[in-house]
Parts: sequence; structure tokens; C-alpha cells
Amino acid sequence: MLLSLSKKFLFIANLKSASTSIEHALGPYAELRLQQSNYGKHQSFVDFSERFRWLLGVANVNDLFIFGVIRDPVDYALSMFNSHRREQFKNNPKLYTGDMDFSRFIAEWVPKNADQIKPQSSRFISAEGRLVTNLLISYDKLQAGLEMVSKRLNVPEVTSLPRTNESPQGLSRKDLTDEHVAWIEGRMHKDREILSRYCDKIAEL
Repeated sequence: MLLSLSKKFLFIANLKSASTSIEHALGPYAELRLQQSNYGKHQSFVDFSERFRWLLGVANVNDLFIFGVIRDPVDYALSMFNSHRREQFKNNPKLYTGDMDFSRFIAEWVPKNADQIKPQSSRFISAEGRLVTNLLISYDKLQAGLEMVSKRLNVPEVTSLPRTNESPQGLSRKDLTDEHVAWIEGRMHKDREILSRYCDKIAEL
């Protein structure tokens, strides 16, 4: 989560969607930088606006360019599963997925970590359920989206991101059953709707 008063932008950081790399590029322009999960890096717009209501009173939210990145729901779920196969999670049974298949992931991991596998769209909507972003970039079109951000903010370095926090190799789509895919799509149906209707174009709100 980055807020820049000088450049007038708010970046809402989704999980597993290049947020660390984007924060690396745009962090120097932000007066407020929440770049660790335990400090609210991935909090929703609703949580952010409540926590920093005083700051959004100083920086009129209507003057900000609000953007973020959203992934295909199946790719998002797979990335969440694969990223928690890392050795760093091995001593934390709540988070580690290296010893389970995707069925166990759904049955055991998800109930314990529901905040991490909730619909991505929940981060980008207001308390009234309205999409708040001027630009929501689909991960598959990340480079084109970042070029729009670069042009809007006049920050060319955001188009040349470092590769950080990549998930290890693991399961892919071919490893999922029809039931797995149906579970993902059912849980994240709002993400699918937003991807098909609102992504990759700048909207003046």
C-alpha cells in the first residue's frame, strides 16, 4: 500500500501480483509506505480508509489516481499454494503447503488462512461495494498497465520492474481437477466479473 501526496496516487497492493516490485519502483514517491504484511501492506481500501481517515481528509481521495493489479482466480489460487511451499514456511504448519495436495489445501489450509484466499476484488471496493480504482490491471497485461501508470504519473521506472518474491515451481492448471477449478471460480466469481468488465482501462471516477 503506497500513498503519494506529491504524485497524487494510491497503490492498493494485492497478494501475489507484483506488488513488491511495484512498491520498489514507486516507494520513493510515496509519503506513506506500508510494505510489510504485518503493518498493513495488503489491506483493503475499506480498511485503509478507516485506519487513515485523517490522512485522506488531507489528501482528497477524489484527487488520487487509485490503481492495483488483479490475477486470474485460478492462477491466483495456484500462486498462493505454490508460494507457501517455500522452506521458510516449513516450521509453520498453518502456512506450509509443501506436504499437501490441492484438495488438502482447500480443506485444511484455506479455513486457517481465509484472509489470504478471499476474493481479490474485496481489496478494491468501497464500503458500499463500489469499485474504487481508476485502473485495475490484469496480471496477464501487467506491462501494458504499468505503461499507463507511468504515463499518468510521469514515473518511467515503473515500466522496468525487478523480479522479486517469485513463487517456486509447483502445481499448474493441468494438475487441478474440474472440482478444484469449480471451487476456485465459485469462491472468486466477483474477480472473474471484474476481470471481464473493468480491467485494463483508465476510468475517471
